[in-house]
Amino acid sequence: MSRPVSRSLSRVLRCAGAILVVVAPLAPAQTIADYSRAQRAMLETAMTQSAARSAGLGAPAPASAASMPAPLAALPARAALPPPAPSVEVSGVFASSAGAIAEIVVNSTPYLLEPGARVPGTAWEVRVVAVDRVVLARQGGAAADDAGAKWRVFALPALR
Repeated sequence: MSRPVSRSLSRVLRCAGAILVVVAPLAPAQTIADYSRAQRAMLETAMTQSAARSAGLGAPAPASAASMPAPLAALPARAALPPPAPSVEVSGVFASSAGAIAEIVVNSTPYLLEPGARVPGTAWEVRVVAVDRVVLARQGGAAADDAGAKWRVFALPALR
């Protein structure tokens, strides 16, 4: 191409770009009125539900009365579940010529306990602490954990 043609082509392209910049914003924006009646209803419902969820109201989706959930007052009351029993484990024994104590872990909290001591937060009491085992006994009546067992024996690995 010769230079005069390329200059005139670049001028034409710049003018076309300028026209697009001026005319493009004048194009009408699409609104909800441009949709069909069914599409408008669906969009309005989705926007209403989204706004209600954002506000914490939880607007129900439009449905027939048969598919609507029962009101909360009509539902049967659930019995409160008992709190879970504390997790009790023995992690080791410290023995000396004066005696032995057990390291007992209750819900991730370790305690150093000697025979006769009560395990904190439970109905268990330390009965026997030996190098090869720790025996716990339940105080009082049977509790919900361990199916009412009165004794719990933790066998420890033998030392070599």
